Amino acid sequence: MMAQIEAPQAKPAEPPLASPIPAVDPVMDPLHEYAHLADVPLRVEALLDRLTMNLRAVASLEEGSVLTLTRSAGDNVDLWVGGIRLASGEIVVIENALGVRITDLLTGE
Repeated sequence: MMAQIEAPQAKPAEPPLASPIPAVDPVMDPLHEYAHLADVPLRVEALLDRLTMNLRAVASLEEGSVLTLTRSAGDNVDLWVGGIRLASGEIVVIENALGVRITDLLTGE
């Protein structure tokens, strides 16, 4: 006696689900080739001002000393990443802290 085997019935194709994030072609994505470096820490510096002080003034600095800068909120600053100028921005006050709002990314062109 031979057993009968039925072929599985083909299911109708379901429409693909809409993705909220558009698909990015890895070949066309410039960050794709650097994905393995995404978590490498980098030093980001915003140069607010430079002061010239004599040795006596530097030696007298102590905790709580205040150095008066010539810059204020709204002034432009450069942002440096790994020693390379990457962007410029403006100084902003956020609650009781200073921040930098990026206004221009340098593309290297």
